[in-house]
Amino acid sequence: MRRRWVLGCILAVGLVACADDEPVTAPGSSTNAGGAGGTNTGGTSAGGGGAGGGPSCGDQWANGTTEPDPDGPSTQIHGTSTFDGDHLWMAWNRPDSGSLFDVWLAAFACDGSLVTGPIEVTQADDNELDPVLSVSGDRLLVAWVSDNGSGPNNLDIRYRIFSLSGAALTDTIELAATRNGAAVTGNAISPSLAPINGGWMLAGAWGHDDAPAFQAFVVELDIDGVVQGDASDADLDPAFGQTAISVAADEAGVHVAWQIDSTTSTAPAAWWTTLGGTATMLGDPGARPHLAPGPWAVWDTDGSDIVVQPPGATPKPLNATGLVHSPQLAVVDDEATLLWMEVTSGIKNRIHVATLGADGTPGVTMTLATQEAPSVYPVDLTMVDTTHAVVVYQDGTSPDFRLKAEWLTLPR
Repeated sequence: MRRRWVLGCILAVGLVACADDEPVTAPGSSTNAGGAGGTNTGGTSAGGGGAGGGPSCGDQWANGTTEPDPDGPSTQIHGTSTFDGDHLWMAWNRPDSGSLFDVWLAAFACDGSLVTGPIEVTQADDNELDPVLSVSGDRLLVAWVSDNGSGPNNLDIRYRIFSLSGAALTDTIELAATRNGAAVTGNAISPSLAPINGGWMLAGAWGHDDAPAFQAFVVELDIDGVVQGDASDADLDPAFGQTAISVAADEAGVHVAWQIDSTTSTAPAAWWTTLGGTATMLGDPGARPHLAPGPWAVWDTDGSDIVVQPPGATPKPLNATGLVHSPQLAVVDDEATLLWMEVTSGIKNRIHVATLGADGTPGVTMTLATQEAPSVYPVDLTMVDTTHAVVVYQDGTSPDFRLKAEWLTLPR
């Protein structure tokens, strides 16, 4: 970790987030870590009336595609979302006047109309990328990766807390966590969030003196964003770097998944653990793992298929066709929904969504309107109840990417 890690790649007038300092490559290459994004639990089920006592989200629902930031500049990337019981929150990157990126935030009603924002979250003149969102109680946590451009330790995880009305409750907080009682000052990337009672679990990958490459970690934050105790290693493995981090929390514990370089092939392998337990391999090859409460797990086999593992069950291949990658799961009331991308040409992709049975068997597959979602940016899935979901993605041709949200009624 004694050199500067470069987070951005030049893309016309904008910057593209990359895995470490390697070039962006097509999905299926072991150098493309994809984007695990934030861990979406689907928020609060809204089927029985909104959290504020008004009409439920389902009652307001309108299928279709919206543009969350129609007045913002192009090169809108890294879209993500979460549900607070009443509104769908979205965060994304906008370029600033200096061709760096800032994080923006807005809330939407379930008919797609704007309720709050857009709000600029970031406060520093650094390159701020990869936002993730999570709601705990009456607070919204926005976390992201910041690149201050001054190596060797130029990457940090930062975050802010907002009320559910959009009021900022903190200034920007830079993660300052300890490991075995000692401060960790190396680079930190790949934030993922899971709500718990009274706060959040924040997972990511960081550099420290006990390993030459990024290692997965998890740390608890209270409802004010204050770090609680030492961070925990997911599974210290100095021989291999750990990226594409995903975290989920449920009654069984806190679960973490990550991607490593495989020991048996040129493709990566996906691993996971429950904190306090033993790490096990999900798949080899296995890339871009994603978790949801249950715990459910999903990963791709480095481009050739998608594999779903329901709680307590054996993995089930999707038997997908084409070059498929970057799966995501969302779960509400034990009902799961799966998203994945399929390459059409170059970096252009279709996006597919399917409901899942308890054994991981997919139901009817829905294909979104886009044929040009770029594979170098993550796509995000949030369920608001068992029959409604929103997919947030980027669409268009470089550098004119625009943030889109597709509002879906799920066939169950």
